[in-house]
Amino acid sequence: MILAVLLWTVATGKVDVDGDGVIDRIRIESRDAVRYQDPEPCGYCGDHIDGHFEAVVELSSKRIVRTPVFLHHSDDTLWFWNKPTSRLAISDYNGDGRPDFNLGQYTNNTKWEYALFTIHPDGRVEQFALHEPEIYVSPGDEPSTEGIEAIPGGFRFRDFGNAGESPGWWTFTCQWQKERRAFRCSGEPDHP
Repeated sequence: MILAVLLWTVATGKVDVDGDGVIDRIRIESRDAVRYQDPEPCGYCGDHIDGHFEAVVELSSKRIVRTPVFLHHSDDTLWFWNKPTSRLAISDYNGDGRPDFNLGQYTNNTKWEYALFTIHPDGRVEQFALHEPEIYVSPGDEPSTEGIEAIPGGFRFRDFGNAGESPGWWTFTCQWQKERRAFRCSGEPDHP
């Protein structure tokens, strides 16, 4: 059941984007969000918001820069549980000194899929490492997660796989390869 079309902010954060020593603001919002409430139970049914989202960066100069954000294709919508605004997890995932953030959405009963975005000094936001690596975090449950941990030269995350030859918890470590402008990831099963 469709309940309303509305302006919706899913996550907010603060970081010095332009290097002037003054904290800038960033929010992830949709101006065409639609709220749905599914009457029947299912894995991803419930009270949720779906729409086209933008990263809105408000620089200390009062300049506002809007950039569409998506996980796979520019015309894709994102959807999130109808919950209070979350904190945007901001870190430096590739070690280039620029602030980055992650943004993701619920994909199934056990995990969320996330993408990484960098914030340029002029306020533009760009997804990097498009489609690779695929970052699935269990349990996730937040539009932006601390479950993607920045480490020197890259990041690490944990995921639960319930298919294939080695079901169970895995830890993935991804190192940025500057010359390729890509991450190289390896996974190891967690052993009790």
